[in-house]
Amino acid sequence: MKLLKSFFLVVLSLVGQLWTGYFTRNHDFYDNHAVTKTKAGYIVFLALAFISTIMAIWLYLRVNQ
Repeated sequence: MKLLKSFFLVVLSLVGQLWTGYFTRNHDFYDNHAVTKTKAGYIVFLALAFISTIMAIWLYLRVNQ
């Protein structure tokens, strides 16, 4: 359970840094290929992060049964 909690906190931290960094940094700070300039791209990123987190939780629970 500690591993799952740590993974969740890391993912939450990365998403939080992405969210706050989007508003406080210039776009020159980031690599031009990694910048999400559309709201749809940001939503897709969050959806993929959420889906991968759910899959990791499911796999973790399945392995520990």
